[in-house]
Amino acid sequence: MNLPIVVLVTGHPGSGKTTLAKALAQALQLPLTGKDQIQETLLDTLGWSTEEWARKLSVASWALLYQQVERLVCSGIDQIVESTFDPRYANAQWASLTQKYSFRLIQIRCEARVDVLITRYQERIANGTRHPGHIDRSADVAFLDTIRQGLMAWIDIESTRLSVNTAVHSKENYATIATSIKQVMANTE
Repeated sequence: MNLPIVVLVTGHPGSGKTTLAKALAQALQLPLTGKDQIQETLLDTLGWSTEEWARKLSVASWALLYQQVERLVCSGIDQIVESTFDPRYANAQWASLTQKYSFRLIQIRCEARVDVLITRYQERIANGTRHPGHIDRSADVAFLDTIRQGLMAWIDIESTRLSVNTAVHSKENYATIATSIKQVMANTE
């Protein structure tokens, strides 16, 4: 029996997670669930009048993301899931899922230099491609320190782990990554 596969795409803000996840979803023909897309739908539907309200919608977005992951896993459907999965919070969620269901996890960590991350993040705010309902943390010292501390840690469950340098976006890079994921998926039993 083949176990369902979850391809988890993670990394710091501005690391290219969403761009990579969308390219992989298309190349691998897998459903994609992204936390920001859920949150932006909630923001557009319910508004974002205060920072406190935006934080509540962020918490709700996480709950909906994990609900979707669980529904697809229990249905035996391979999937891609994308967000900034901070292990301090995500480890417990993924451990809970592994206790309930059998599935294979492939973690892809998007990586780029700190200056690239900060520039991308600030550019998205400046050019309006970042939804205005998201909390702007571009001047937040704690946020910037987190990015500067190094790579995001892995989710602490058994998985295949792939690091991807996303400093340069190109169709060729995404095609190579998709081929690597297909090979890992084919070798997963």
